Amino acid sequence: MTVYNVKLQTLSPVHIGDGNELRQGFDFMVRGNATYRLNEDAILQAKESQLRPDRAGHYPTPGQLLSEADYERGEYFRYALRGAARSGKMDARVKSFIKDIHDRPYIPGSSLKGALRTALAWNGWSEVNLKLERGLIGNSRSWAGQRLERKIFGADPKHDLLRALHVSDLFGPQEPGGGLRVVNAQVLTKRTAQSPIELETLPGEVSFTGSLTVDETLFAPFAERELGFANRRHWLDELMLRAQKHSHARCLELAEWFGNADQAYAPLANFYSQLVEADLASNQALIQIGWGAGWDGKTFWAHLQKDEYLFEQLVNDFRMNKAGRNSRREPGDAFPRSKRAAMSVKQGVAKPVAPFGWVLVELEKAK
Repeated sequence: MTVYNVKLQTLSPVHIGDGNELRQGFDFMVRGNATYRLNEDAILQAKESQLRPDRAGHYPTPGQLLSEADYERGEYFRYALRGAARSGKMDARVKSFIKDIHDRPYIPGSSLKGALRTALAWNGWSEVNLKLERGLIGNSRSWAGQRLERKIFGADPKHDLLRALHVSDLFGPQEPGGGLRVVNAQVLTKRTAQSPIELETLPGEVSFTGSLTVDETLFAPFAERELGFANRRHWLDELMLRAQKHSHARCLELAEWFGNADQAYAPLANFYSQLVEADLASNQALIQIGWGAGWDGKTFWAHLQKDEYLFEQLVNDFRMNKAGRNSRREPGDAFPRSKRAAMSVKQGVAKPVAPFGWVLVELEKAK
């Protein structure tokens, strides 16, 4: 086994969801520009005498049981975050970040490994001389492209090259809710911002650590006869360099996309321009993880768009045009037509400030 220590630092807001939506009044309350995550059990136990229905038969929510003075009582709250949902309505929603049982956010190893797998697949496409055919995509949305992946990584899970790559979960701040903020997000077209949403998010400059292991036994002669990994062993040796190449190509395209969009998007164009110019060591890579990565962060990305007519067929077959079947698209049209971004909201006006999900990853061989 070759073990590497992993250091990950967030560069822009990162959201990795746990599948839950927090509801105002039930799971959190907003006070000023802060979001208080409720300890519902403690509140309901202490306020049991107030749990009486109104004339319509409705019981108060846990948040409605709190007085102003209660916000000074730490036992009523699991944690408190900077930032707040834009809506003041009861039942407003915030997407929850994944956390351990102590409410501490972490980065799942699967999120980082998935991003590395995407980078390896994008680089490996030409190395295995893969040719895109409609039949290789299949007809299932859940398994689309699986046959393409198998041509790159191996015929089945047993023979998949990334059996040899193990990535641990990564841990950072040790206090409940540590490092998190509530961030406002929207979908951006080149001219407008739409679909507001709120998320628990890690801001930039939060550090996490973990480990990455390469299982050398799977490249040994006795295993090679069965698995056939040896001709791709160098892919894992060049893991960070290949991730760099993939991200650099993406950042070039994204810098151009935002540079040609509304002038209000200049902060995002500048962000990507800085990533393009980043001077990285051979053991470092810029990687995008979690929510908001978009189409270009998916496996194969531009390889699927080389044949514009075939790609347009895929857009129709898999109903990927979110504008609807009645919207007009022609082969070669831009896809997608929108991106997601973190917004700064002041006096009711939202302005984009950063894309989501960018981190700097560094590997050091463990001693």
